[in-house]
Amino acid sequence: MDHVYVDVTIKGQASSRTLKMLVDTGSTYIVLDPDTAKELGLIETPYTVELTMANGTRERARVYIGEAEAKGRRGPVIIAALRTPTPLLSMYALESLGFKVNPRTGELEKIGPEGATWFNSLNAPA
Repeated sequence: MDHVYVDVTIKGQASSRTLKMLVDTGSTYIVLDPDTAKELGLIETPYTVELTMANGTRERARVYIGEAEAKGRRGPVIIAALRTPTPLLSMYALESLGFKVNPRTGELEKIGPEGATWFNSLNAPA
């Protein structure tokens, strides 16, 4: 399968921006440049994570919360802020929006309703 890119709108408290993101099936978090995270006004958490890069090196990154929209579906996502030449779209974000990547076509396919993961449980009746 070739590289798969998807147009994703990331929304923060200050603004939103549509970015061409590389789908990274090995990434837990969306990865954006720290300047972009600040510009959008993403919600900063007190957390950092250690990420293992494709070349095996490890980097620490600050964690943010924002909203992602792809192909008409939107929901909350976890974002790691790290200097990167290409924004990365994580599998976790894809699954939370109800998508998977078809390895034969390189296209996103619906696998369930948007917000099909634990985000729905946040609003579940007690």
